[in-house]
Amino acid sequence: MQDEAHDRERWPAEAYGWYVVFVMCLCSIVAFVDRQIINLLVEDIKTDLQVTDTQIGLLQGLAFALFYAFAAIPLGRLADTGNRRIIITIGIAVWTAAAAACGLARSFVQLFVARTVVGVGEATLTPSGFSMLADYFRPARLSLPLAVMTGSSFFGSGIALLIGGYVIAQLGRFEVVTLPLLGVIAPWKAAFIIGALPGLFATLLFFFTVREPERRGSRADVAQQNPPLREVVGFMVQHRGVFGAVFLGVSVLAAVQFCLGAWVPAHFIRNLGWTAPEIGYAYGLIFLFCGTGGVISGGWFADRLLARGQLDAHLRVVRLSALLALPFVLAFPAMSSGGAAVALLAPAVFFGTMAFGAGPSLIPVICPPRMRGLLIAIYLLIANIVGQAGGPIIVALFTDRVFGAPELVRYSLMVAPSALLLLGAALVTMGFKGLREFRA
Repeated sequence: MQDEAHDRERWPAEAYGWYVVFVMCLCSIVAFVDRQIINLLVEDIKTDLQVTDTQIGLLQGLAFALFYAFAAIPLGRLADTGNRRIIITIGIAVWTAAAAACGLARSFVQLFVARTVVGVGEATLTPSGFSMLADYFRPARLSLPLAVMTGSSFFGSGIALLIGGYVIAQLGRFEVVTLPLLGVIAPWKAAFIIGALPGLFATLLFFFTVREPERRGSRADVAQQNPPLREVVGFMVQHRGVFGAVFLGVSVLAAVQFCLGAWVPAHFIRNLGWTAPEIGYAYGLIFLFCGTGGVISGGWFADRLLARGQLDAHLRVVRLSALLALPFVLAFPAMSSGGAAVALLAPAVFFGTMAFGAGPSLIPVICPPRMRGLLIAIYLLIANIVGQAGGPIIVALFTDRVFGAPELVRYSLMVAPSALLLLGAALVTMGFKGLREFRA
């Protein structure tokens, strides 16, 4: 009883831990506004900076994702030893300043550099955030807070589109916008700057209201548990079928969602006569409900199948996700009515995101506890490079190099995501046998 009382005193109050979860989710939403508002500004940026769809695809994907993915690894190691509250605070300030700098860019190169810095800043949130929450919640009660923080990504995407759509709608009434200290600038540049302003509030809120928690366990204990890299690589090679399915297959399916997120607004604007605010509102609501619901449903369905004795349950749900999404992904770009396109886009997002509730959750289930952190980091690295960096540029290359006209992005959205869904399903299928043998 005395030990239990001491344990209750040593751990922070759980109510405060949930407050920290709320603040981190709020910061994540702010990050997604800064990250995704560019998807609603494609046409204005193309006109003003005289860039191609391929260059826009680089701005949407590679500029952000490549540096985000690689920066996350050293920043993750820094989170093991440094003050995580300070790391995240600096990260928020950096990505906020970089997001505002996007609105000051006068060329493709300047905008590309600003986007890379946004990625580096945002890479501080997940590694340090997960580490902090592990010190706020007892191990038996940690899964739900981590799931809430993870789920805020799709929720944040929806909020980003809704807020971005509103900001653009207000700015769209003016040919030019006058801002204090900056003078007269184009509306798309003002959208970047105004969209970055909540980051100032997030920086102050995090710094002044979130405390650095006491680390659980000594650094020596943590270091002793870290396996040699050779051992981790050997484990991956031994079970290469399973890891190929998760690392590559799920990452290819992630590229589908990044394809859609990057180019659906452009399709609606170019071919269906919608405005950026209109598609921002519609697509934002789809992400809020269908994206979040799809992820949760995928995890729930995998657990149900596993409880029935299907040892390949996680991969089965991932493959089903791809195949169910395929007809809707093929159909929605062909619609001449915006309402019909939205009606088909909603199930495309719902079924497509089921993969992310089932696939990544397989990693901590099958991996030794000593390897989980590193293997999850490897998955995130691959998923960001293949998914976020690769997805937008694939559609752009099809539009520029194959179909040859901006308005033909509708055909790029039919061909590229559909091919990726089939490829992802095939890669996942290759892991079925290995997973059954692994779990038998």
